[in-house]
Amino acid sequence: MRSTLFISVFVLLFLISCDKEDSTRPSPEIEGTWDLISYVDHGITGVMTGSCTFRNDGTFIILGTVTYPGEPVDSLDVSGTYQVVAMTLTLTTPDGAGAWSMVFLGDQLVLVGSDPSTRMTLKRRR
Repeated sequence: MRSTLFISVFVLLFLISCDKEDSTRPSPEIEGTWDLISYVDHGITGVMTGSCTFRNDGTFIILGTVTYPGEPVDSLDVSGTYQVVAMTLTLTTPDGAGAWSMVFLGDQLVLVGSDPSTRMTLKRRR
């Protein structure tokens, strides 16, 4: 009887600790439309316009422009699939896949590339 009670209490405590652990883990919500704010490519900041939409079916689309100082405007038309695991966002397009670390700052999402001097800033559209 004592071992059954001990096992029951142990299982109950384990389940409570797992539930507590899950509720404190970051579970970022990126679905929806985000305005493009800026893109830093190896330390050079470009001004972005347009939007990025993450759909609930695991697809995304980026439409807009990016302009770097002294260069012509580049059009952006990128689409594919995305996956979020912990705080890493993986974007996959026909050209390949790239992983980005996610940092949430209020209504902004900063995506940091594998090279820390490459990052994209998005602002949630309300």
